[in-house]
Amino acid sequence: MKKLSLRFLLILSLALLNVGLASSQVRFGLRGGFDVSNNRINKDILNANNRLGFQVGGVVEVMAPIVGWGAEAAVLYGHQKFDLKDDNYNLTNYNYLRVPVSLKKKFSIVGLFGVFIIVGPYAEFRLSGGDLESKGSVVEQYKSKSFGMGFDAGAGVELLKHLEIGMYYRKALTENYSGDAPNLGDVLRKRPSNWSVNLTYFF
Repeated sequence: MKKLSLRFLLILSLALLNVGLASSQVRFGLRGGFDVSNNRINKDILNANNRLGFQVGGVVEVMAPIVGWGAEAAVLYGHQKFDLKDDNYNLTNYNYLRVPVSLKKKFSIVGLFGVFIIVGPYAEFRLSGGDLESKGSVVEQYKSKSFGMGFDAGAGVELLKHLEIGMYYRKALTENYSGDAPNLGDVLRKRPSNWSVNLTYFF
């Protein structure tokens, strides 16, 4: 009897899981965007002087129907450049792979138009660059760490049920260098980009 009950509960759980997955709306898409040094939304936000880097990659979205809650995951290749204010240092351009996994809420306003908010953690893997070098009498090099973590939060609009335009804030939760390295804020004219503007197209 106990075995039959356990078997019944297992079959019921699998059936409910299959129903949940079948009723979910799954979409795949492509994303591209710029890291920006100024988060003010105006005509200059994508000006060349405001751009610090870019990212591009693939996205998958899973949304529950009606309620508007769901999840989103992406794999993004990114390139980041730095503007130094101190001639005593050199900071190499940074290439990375970022994997954000986020909770997403969508609000439909008028048919083909809506807004969304998103928040969640990300993992970041260094591919190359990001090393800080001191040009003093003794050359010292501080290697960028190969792995980092943080969180993303953002909001934007959805147009025609396929196109999303959003602005995202990114906050690192791990240090880029060992404790004896200089503070990046003392070396950079612009902070390493914490804001990005992205365009996503869902198929």
